[in-house]
Amino acid sequence: MASLLDRLRAFVNPTGNMAAQFAINRGIATWQGQNAQSFVTDGYSANDIVYSVCHLITDRAKVAPWAVYKEKNKTKAKQFKALMKSPDKIEDWHAVEQLKNEAYEVYEGDARLNELLTYPNEEDTWADLIEAWLTFKLVCGNAFIYGKRIEAGANEGKPLTLTALPSQFMSIYADIQAFPAVKTGYQLYIGRLVEFTLAEVLQDKYVNLQWDAVGGELYGMSPLKAAAKNLTRSNEAKTAAVAQFQNGGPDVVMYMDDDRFDPVNGSDQVEAMKKKLAENAGAKNKGKVINSGWKVGVHKIGLSPVDLNIIESEKWDMRAIANIYGVPSQLLNDAEGKTYNNVREAQKELIVRAVLPLLVAARDNFNRMLHTHWGYKGSGLMVDFSLDAYPELVADRKDQVEYLNTAWWIPPAQKNDILGIRTPDYIDQAEMQKLYIPNNIAPIDDFPPL
Repeated sequence: MASLLDRLRAFVNPTGNMAAQFAINRGIATWQGQNAQSFVTDGYSANDIVYSVCHLITDRAKVAPWAVYKEKNKTKAKQFKALMKSPDKIEDWHAVEQLKNEAYEVYEGDARLNELLTYPNEEDTWADLIEAWLTFKLVCGNAFIYGKRIEAGANEGKPLTLTALPSQFMSIYADIQAFPAVKTGYQLYIGRLVEFTLAEVLQDKYVNLQWDAVGGELYGMSPLKAAAKNLTRSNEAKTAAVAQFQNGGPDVVMYMDDDRFDPVNGSDQVEAMKKKLAENAGAKNKGKVINSGWKVGVHKIGLSPVDLNIIESEKWDMRAIANIYGVPSQLLNDAEGKTYNNVREAQKELIVRAVLPLLVAARDNFNRMLHTHWGYKGSGLMVDFSLDAYPELVADRKDQVEYLNTAWWIPPAQKNDILGIRTPDYIDQAEMQKLYIPNNIAPIDDFPPL
């Protein structure tokens, strides 16, 4: 009987390459356990709902400005990172930004790292890289970022360029005899085989609960796998609708229903009626009444997209796929509940539920590589994005001002900080630290009993 290793050597994965071929001292190339290519071809590239949902997320994610920061308060840095792990639980985003400013300061002393955050390679801007990075993760469940490292000099080991690799064609080398399986490298197969070391590739992935004997748990699970039935139904509904429009032909059959004529002798009258109908076709004749000297009948044939319930099913598929990604369906032109306040809340929900978790994971994985393989261990530096690009997170200014006007327990200086207003130098700073109680407030003891 063939050994497990022999069977794995002969195994071919969905991308077409020998996924389990043996590499000396590098373990074996594992299998993703799902056809990642189909999520690209049948999902992102073939389904307008998936494409729209992904672009809705990445279009907001890529606008966030990134910078290099240096830690100045370790305790507050830990508090900030902990808060950003659950953005949907945060109510005061201004306090979060204030905490970050107390924990870190912008650092421009490393030209190589700051340059990467502008142009990570010769073809892309940083926004382009973020868009590709997050789109691959949304569609395939994995993002693989190749960091071509500097081989010598003062910046040895640091990334020279960063490139998003096609996740659907990536395999992970691993020692599957160990428990849990240990990654030892990566490979890309696109007509030719390209191998990478662990130090060259950053992997950002979703959690995958489907463990197996060939290291399938090393790959993230695509959200489209959970939505596979909805995606299939959506694609089939679109195919059926197109087929109906292209091949449906006439909607009705017209026939002579006059007892004075038999089917053979009535054919001339039917042809005459068809000619009259053709002569009176067109928009200018809409609503015009034509007369017939004979009794005719029509019989409906085929079913329209409405009759097939295609339009209704597409609406539910849109909501289901949007929900998988944490995107409010109102932002996809879902008319139900689409009022101004609902849309404004939906835009905030998009940022909190869909955009920020992706950016936080990308940030944490990027910093992990910086401090393990990319030459910044012990530097105290962190690459992070700013929340300045998301005004949706700021409380409505009118409501905020009205609240602060009644909040006598907050000194004016702190109120200005909350509103992001700088106190002018000519104002006495000591006075701004005092509490000002409204003069119309009196103790209840001053009022006579009822």
